Amino acid sequence: MKLKAIAPVLFVCAASGAVLAQAWALAVSQEQMLPESTDCWEPALAAGPNGRVYVVAGRRHGAPKDKDFDQQQVIWRSANGGKTFEAPRPVSTEGSSHYDQRIAVDEKGTIYVSYMDAVRDANGRRSSRLRLALSHDEGRTFTAQTVTTYRVSDKPELAISRDGRDVYIAYESGQGPIIVASHDGASTWTEPAVIVQGNGRHFWPEALTVARDGSVWLAVPAMSDTDIAQGKETAVSLHVIRSADSGRSWQDTEVSRSARAVNGCPHNPTCPVKVNAVTIAADNRNRAHVVYTEGATSREPYGLFYKSTADGARTWSPPQAISAAPRPQSGDAADHDYVIAAASGDSRVCSVWIDDRRGELDVWARCSTDGGRAWGPELMLSNRSDGAPYKSATGFKAVYGHYGGAAIGSDDRLHAAWGAGEPGYRTGTIWVNSIDTVGAVKR
Repeated sequence: MKLKAIAPVLFVCAASGAVLAQAWALAVSQEQMLPESTDCWEPALAAGPNGRVYVVAGRRHGAPKDKDFDQQQVIWRSANGGKTFEAPRPVSTEGSSHYDQRIAVDEKGTIYVSYMDAVRDANGRRSSRLRLALSHDEGRTFTAQTVTTYRVSDKPELAISRDGRDVYIAYESGQGPIIVASHDGASTWTEPAVIVQGNGRHFWPEALTVARDGSVWLAVPAMSDTDIAQGKETAVSLHVIRSADSGRSWQDTEVSRSARAVNGCPHNPTCPVKVNAVTIAADNRNRAHVVYTEGATSREPYGLFYKSTADGARTWSPPQAISAAPRPQSGDAADHDYVIAAASGDSRVCSVWIDDRRGELDVWARCSTDGGRAWGPELMLSNRSDGAPYKSATGFKAVYGHYGGAAIGSDDRLHAAWGAGEPGYRTGTIWVNSIDTVGAVKR
């Protein structure tokens, strides 16, 4: 398919009093739908050694409200830097309702997939398990284990050290976010420990990373449990929480605050909820890069912002707007959401997100090769208007699920995966694209 050329757009945005000129363009490479990915959603992505790229997602069977509905993990493998992917294969056939999958690969090529599933006891009572599947043969086969069943509620996030010896999973619980850790390559695990007490606040992990110095960083929003239960508008604080002692103690930093509202999306009033988001990645110099959305009120579009710390969260760079794209259709700004950060090497960092500047939704990326001081243009990764009935010249209709994935490979390419589909999660597929991070900055 030949894509129509779209002229780069120049616009101006303000960040900490500065005026920045920004342009956007199509990514050079063309997005592709993963094979046999219909009704697969919430992908996660990891890049491994020797040009390997892996995508894991949940394959849905039946309608979500049917009694026979189920979801099982599948994985796609690429051996050529994401140019092509094999057909999916199962991660595990144990348990039911696999969901909230995350993936990581260590420097030896071992693949780690965390997820939650459901089992029933002899009396038919259903409970959730936190699971981890490991592969030592580049994703051909996996062995799955139950990490814990203690107060497993939702949204596990996975992070590993480069050598794979340290493995961390943070997940949501009624007590507050909980961490479990292994320091022997997932052979044994620590007892689940609350990172920060909820005290009437609702936390859900959004990103987890391990820096080269061994410090662990969690990005997590917090909001009032009572306000959520009553459907009230409420303030959401975005936190970065750091541990320098393998998860035994934690230092909490609030990085931003915005409002959450039911049906509050400015360009889609039927959306279930509008809420700000935060993500984090760490580079080889132990600099933590934080990307987040923020808005003055719940009914206004969220902009996309960045800040970083190079001294263990003692001091932070000033907030920097990395996307404030206009939306001509509505005469205001684009609404930014679904943010992901990826970092590699000493100073390479990229952000991937979704916004509605062209009318419907698109996936975008922006990269820096100097530790976040200067950024290249915004590149549209979802650059095909065909391939599915929910895609058009103005974007795709809806995000399929709540998650995507991104990673920078050893070849310095940023790889991203996302789910796109029909509104209401009726159906959808998984899409991927990649860009050269150095070329993305020089454009």
